[in-house]
Parts: sequence; structure tokens; C-alpha cells
Amino acid sequence: MRTSGVLPSESLIEEIATSRRGFTELRDNALELVGLLAGSPAAKTPVEIGSMKKLEALLQLVTEAQRKKAQKEKARLHALTILDRILSLIHREQPEFQPLDEVLAKAKALQEALRSHDGPAAHPEVNSLAQGRHPLSELLTLVEGYEDFDDDLWLLLKHAVAENFGKALAMSAARGKLCSPPTRLNTDHSSGDHRNGQKPALVHTTFTDGKTHSTA
Repeated sequence: MRTSGVLPSESLIEEIATSRRGFTELRDNALELVGLLAGSPAAKTPVEIGSMKKLEALLQLVTEAQRKKAQKEKARLHALTILDRILSLIHREQPEFQPLDEVLAKAKALQEALRSHDGPAAHPEVNSLAQGRHPLSELLTLVEGYEDFDDDLWLLLKHAVAENFGKALAMSAARGKLCSPPTRLNTDHSSGDHRNGQKPALVHTTFTDGKTHSTA
């Protein structure tokens, strides 16, 4: 306008106004989403996001926050699946087996804690469960894969379970005396993990000696 002395057309003014409304709406939605995903108000204010470059950086924050949230939820669901498999265990020979009952009580309490946890950070035991580094994960790995391990891995798992839950439970797990009930096994055979007679995927187990053993 200063150059030509001609006012901008009404259509151009409307386009500018529409663009500004779109920018403002996208910015506000992005800030709200970042706050929701982070569990706290967004670090930046609307006034600080005044350009397309800054808005692009904000949208990248949204994408990263969504990725982290999805990863956290995936780990939580995997941990709950492991606990479900543990809670289905029975002793083949002793319906009343106190060492197993004690483990089931611990697994049930942890399952309830994971389901009720709603903080911005994951429950402190989720990742160790999902990654096979939790004592309950090691127990499940031994129960479901004892026939497939070499002697060294079998012995490491047996010692780990004995240290955490006692020798009686470790021996029962290592000798295949712990299992899921027949009704659970029949149901699982119809799922993808048990299709064509395949066993469920075993939990990856990492031991404190620094060696990681993949049992999947």
C-alpha cells in the first residue's frame, strides 16, 4: 500500500484473515495437545509461537510426544500380557502349592497397580517386565521355554528364579511342573501365537552379568 498507494483488495484481506485464523487454530490445538500428552501445561505460550517456523517446531514436539506415549502404552500392554500369563499358571501335581500361590499374589497386586497407574511417567516396573528383566518375567521365560534352552541358560534362569522366589518354585519351573491349565492352552491354540502348534513367544531375558539372552 505504501508503494502503490492502493489499498489491498477485499479478497486479499479475507485471505489474510483466513490464513491467520487457520494459523491461530492450529497453534492453539498443538499447544493443547502437547500439554495433554506431557501431562502438564505446554512450556510455550501462544504469544511465543508467532511464525510458521516456530509452529513447525511445535508440531514436531507433538509428533515426538505422541510417539513416546504410544511406546509407553505398548510397553504397559505387553507387561499386562506377561502378568496375565503368569496368573494362569498352575502346578501339574499339587493344586495347593504355596510358593506358586505367593507368586500369583505378587503378580495380581502388580497387575492392579499397573492398571490403576495414571501418572505421566510409566509405572517403574513396566519396562523391566516388558523387556524380560523383571523376576516375574524370568519365571515365565523358564516355565514356557525350559525344554528349548541350552544348559547354561537353563541354569542361569533357574538360579535367578530360586534367588527371587525360592528353590521349590525354581525346581518346579525348571522341570516343567508349572503350566497353564488345559482350558487356557486350548483357547490359546486358536490365537496367532499358537496357530499350527507353535508356542507363544518367550520373554526376552537380560541377566545382571551383563549378557543379554534372547529367548524369543
